[in-house]
Amino acid sequence: MKNLFVVNNNGSYFLFMASLYVISPLLCLIVALIYYKKPVSQFFFIAYAFFFGYALGPNLDLMMHYENYLKIMNKSYLGMYTDFETLYIGQEPFHITFKYILSKFHATQRLFGGCACALYTTFVIFFIRQFRYIYQKHLDLCQTLLLLSIVVVVEFYWYFGMRFWSGCFVFMICYCKHVVTGRKLYLYLTPLCMLFHIALAIIVLVAFVSYYLRNKRIFIYLVFSTSFVFRFVHFAFDKWMASLAIVKTFYKSNYQKDFYHKAIAKVTKEQLESGNIVYTNRVPLMIGFSILLFLILNFKNKLFNRQHPQMFAMVLLMVAVSNFGYSDYLFYERFFKFATLLSFSYLFLILDNPLNQWIFKYISIKIVFFIIVILSLAIALFQQRMIISDINLWLGNFFSDISLSEMHNGYKK
Repeated sequence: MKNLFVVNNNGSYFLFMASLYVISPLLCLIVALIYYKKPVSQFFFIAYAFFFGYALGPNLDLMMHYENYLKIMNKSYLGMYTDFETLYIGQEPFHITFKYILSKFHATQRLFGGCACALYTTFVIFFIRQFRYIYQKHLDLCQTLLLLSIVVVVEFYWYFGMRFWSGCFVFMICYCKHVVTGRKLYLYLTPLCMLFHIALAIIVLVAFVSYYLRNKRIFIYLVFSTSFVFRFVHFAFDKWMASLAIVKTFYKSNYQKDFYHKAIAKVTKEQLESGNIVYTNRVPLMIGFSILLFLILNFKNKLFNRQHPQMFAMVLLMVAVSNFGYSDYLFYERFFKFATLLSFSYLFLILDNPLNQWIFKYISIKIVFFIIVILSLAIALFQQRMIISDINLWLGNFFSDISLSEMHNGYKK
């Protein structure tokens, strides 16, 4: 399909894409995906995200942020920052600054949703761009699938959360820059992610611990193995967290109350025991496969984990952290998914090394990998099918009559 037209001039390509975007954002997205290596295409990924968020409107947590934005629209920045209801949503500067800037334009509900989605996608794109020295080269099928899997580990609709996953991708921008360049400056910049969500302090702490313990592999393996004991003995992680002074300082007061812990226990049991078994096991399937590849690589080459050892250590320690928090589904789901994102990013980096590429010469591994990536993408899309079922999201444009969607737990009311 790439032979249908050749892209040599970025200016002409931009004008073509801009015209196509006005007519059909979806067609613009498809062309951008075909030429995904070009920065112009990556710009239009963000542009399509803006259209998607604009057409869909705020929902779930993002609706809560929008309602808060309406209440504080006419306040000063300091007034927003001292508003009790705003601080209850989150004390971090990101969401407050976001609302303050949009208040200067008196942004509508659609514009609020579009900007949130576009900003989230911007962070994702800049994270992926840390691997451009790899993806700008010719990629074989397995490498292309691996790059795709990195993009879909965290499902697109998590921009509704606004704070946590946006902050995660800011962390990944700095952390991957550190890993690729070897410069410690970028490791020291990773705490910037806490401006988005204070819970990301856990990820930052693990990043620094991983760096200084990167060559203590026996210790890391021991922590990794021990964490599964905590997972299966139902360690009351949420109550232990609530007892910490830092949690009492930064987290909502509800986190300290007994009814909150009972609610956590109920949700955790429902999700892990009676939730959608296919969707619930999507992320464990992905990270399980990546760890299996690590074991196979280690069997062939005992020194494989000497390439970016701090990132390898962080993958194992993040799995351990999520296992420790297994009794709190929100904690576990977030950090286990982040560990999966980290593991696939690490795989993409080390499989750029010709010494490791032998692993995909085996047809059985290729088939299993292909099935896992395609299933992971399909499950993520199918689980949220009600979000994307409106035909106007696909065939419409800014001039179409698109109804704002109202959703509850990912499904239309």
